[in-house]
Amino acid sequence: MNILIPHHWLLEQVKTQASPQKIQEYLSLCGPSVENIVKVGKESVYNIEITTNRVDSMSVRGVARELAVILPQFDIPAKLVKNTLSFSSLKPTTRELLPLPKIRNNAKLSRRIVCIILSNIKRTPTPQWMADRLTQVGMNIHDSAIDITNYVTHELGHPIHAFDYDKIMKMGGEIIVTKARKGEHFITLDGENYQAVGGEVVFKNPKGTIIDLPAIKGTMNSAVDDTTKNILLWMESIDAEKIRFASMTHTIRTVAAQLAEKNVDPHFMEPTLVRGVQLYRELCDAKIASELYDAFPGKKPAKTVGLDLNKIHTYLGIELPISKIVTILEKLQFRVKTLKNTLHVTPPTFRQDVTIPADFIEEIARVYGYHHLPSVVMPTRIPLTKPKNTHFAAEETIKHFLADLGWQEVYTYSMVSEVLAQQSGYSLQAHAKLANPLTDDKIYLRRSLTPSLLAVIENNPQKTAFSVFELANVYQPRPNTLPDEVLRLGLASTKPYRQVRGDVEALLKKFYLPPLTVKVDEVTQHGQLMVGKTAIGTIQVEKGRSTTAQLDFHQLLPIIKTHPSFQPLPKTASVIEKFTFTLPINTAVGPIIDDLQVLDRRIKSVVLTDIYQANHTFLVEYWDSRHNLANEDVRPIRRRIVTLVEKTYRAKHVGTVQ
Repeated sequence: MNILIPHHWLLEQVKTQASPQKIQEYLSLCGPSVENIVKVGKESVYNIEITTNRVDSMSVRGVARELAVILPQFDIPAKLVKNTLSFSSLKPTTRELLPLPKIRNNAKLSRRIVCIILSNIKRTPTPQWMADRLTQVGMNIHDSAIDITNYVTHELGHPIHAFDYDKIMKMGGEIIVTKARKGEHFITLDGENYQAVGGEVVFKNPKGTIIDLPAIKGTMNSAVDDTTKNILLWMESIDAEKIRFASMTHTIRTVAAQLAEKNVDPHFMEPTLVRGVQLYRELCDAKIASELYDAFPGKKPAKTVGLDLNKIHTYLGIELPISKIVTILEKLQFRVKTLKNTLHVTPPTFRQDVTIPADFIEEIARVYGYHHLPSVVMPTRIPLTKPKNTHFAAEETIKHFLADLGWQEVYTYSMVSEVLAQQSGYSLQAHAKLANPLTDDKIYLRRSLTPSLLAVIENNPQKTAFSVFELANVYQPRPNTLPDEVLRLGLASTKPYRQVRGDVEALLKKFYLPPLTVKVDEVTQHGQLMVGKTAIGTIQVEKGRSTTAQLDFHQLLPIIKTHPSFQPLPKTASVIEKFTFTLPINTAVGPIIDDLQVLDRRIKSVVLTDIYQANHTFLVEYWDSRHNLANEDVRPIRRRIVTLVEKTYRAKHVGTVQ
């Protein structure tokens, strides 16, 4: 997300003499990236890219916090302006107090609600200084009563909304936090009509009418208009996933939605509301006409994390003085306690992105400056030898061939959860476990591609015909060293087993390999894919609707060919016949083909060509290198074929045998 911040607006939050060019350079080195500086009249406006995990920096105040920490690292004085905006200052300023609407919150949907009533609002033009700043950041200008909420949101980073208080009271005087039902209608303040899909968090009145789409956009029936005299200044903290769902479903992409869907800190409500009240009093001559309402059922205590100093030095590659590390963390508003070689660090509530030791070390590194970390040139020349067990041309051929057959290539994580690791067929102890995982659900290096590919299929239940593949490494642990990386081709599909096997056979023919055979493992019941005497992988039918296969690329490499081998033309002709058998339900066809191919040396090949209900048709090719076969040569073989299939597999031959 990019945010525009005028230079002089920024200087109201951080005191520094740094030029816009220096701010751009140093902020980009250690914090949010300043893409460019645009001149709007005489004002320099920063175009700053903020990563989605840093919603705390998506405001003038947020960038100022970063700047106050980073500039002193380059010996440029900078000091964050102290925040004196406190709820304690919000006392009624009129004797004519108005009753707050009844608020029925659902703590599962909203963590916090804060509101206050402002009376006797005067509809004054937006002052020039505010209009200039809002124009510089790309916002429209209305009047003070409306523009104050946009201004404060941009300045302090939490959405704030102004309801017409009298409209709320006329509609029942009650605000109910709930979910919309499918088919309910609401009209946004810009006159657009919407129909709920069901599940959106909305505010309703006692009659069930939607009166707001919170943290996204107000509705017309409760919005401030030219007749508004009293305002209910309101803030809420709705579940971020619900905000994202409603915003994307209805394609309403407001600044408020973009902040709220990223879990903006509900503690930001206090300075934001107080600043809003200040501006309403200054610009609209508003009176505080109620006590403050503040319900915070979702308040959570900050979590303290232990940081081993040796781990910090190992990660950074250098030893920083403890005092330097503590100073950096404290300037970032982290609370730090030192006990021997361990720092106990508690992040501020607005740093929800910092949860594990690696996150804290990353904060130390970026503020200290990655450019200050030592770099070492390789002591030897770049190796020119080709890596072992690689064949890039073959990899490209596999990918393009499978794509041509309708398979989709996917990329899944090399790190898997405990659940996926156990689904691989290996115990957790047989996996390499990450000592410092990025997230709690990605802690093991995978041993198999199959669980990840099955998860892709399970997450796309709307696709009835879905085939995916991945060519990637699996990791086999080795004692006292790094895991062995083994390249595998994994396939998973909703196709029937025979179709998947056919696609695998077609792929192997692309590399001019001998016919594929499948050997069933009596223990695992998995089909072992064999090319001659070489085991190249497995194939199996999973529980549910999927078939999977996994090919070991290292086993394939020695036997694949880029060109066919020369085969002299046969001097004798083949004889081809078809046999149709009615097979019992669930009879495996593979063993039948295997038995028939070794029944007689003159049987060159056996192929399943057609299936209709229980009837299976096989094409049998007879051939003798010494002479052309006559009917009397084939007749006894034909009878042996029918006898073998009928007796061994309890099948019935369709037709007569001559």
